[in-house]
Amino acid sequence: MPSFSTAQKVAVVDVQKVFDGYQKVKEARARLDKSKKIAMEELEIFRAEMEKIVKELKEMEDKIKNPNIDSTDLRKKYQEKVEKAKVKQDDMVSYDKRAKATISQRQRNLLVEHLADIRKAVQQVAGAKGYDLILNSSETQLGVFYAGDKFNVTEEVIITLNASQGKK
Repeated sequence: MPSFSTAQKVAVVDVQKVFDGYQKVKEARARLDKSKKIAMEELEIFRAEMEKIVKELKEMEDKIKNPNIDSTDLRKKYQEKVEKAKVKQDDMVSYDKRAKATISQRQRNLLVEHLADIRKAVQQVAGAKGYDLILNSSETQLGVFYAGDKFNVTEEVIITLNASQGKK
């Protein structure tokens, strides 16, 4: 039976802080923010077009209510405009759903894609420092409630990650 009487070297790393400090993550987040901004701009264009159609519909309604104007042809145009508004509304809702789904997927991919890099950097630091165990000390994790500063290798992992990115 193996004996655990030898002292184990243990350290902690704040994986969330590493993630936030990783240059590739910062760049990916910037691209994601740019995509969000573009999606919002597209939605604003849809909204502006909808507002224009609604304004035109209100003007047509006023004319239809006017007893001095023959509204037969106007009613037909009004119905066509209503149909156009419905299509535009559906397009806007559809675009909004697609954009949100795409951005949400890219956020999930961001985490998965860079977690492997972080794990590799943690392993490099562990190997270099001779640690037997490195625990995640992020505030969002329930596993580590306290660790002294001497156990924290977070900054070394960030440096290792960003240094390895520069080599590529």
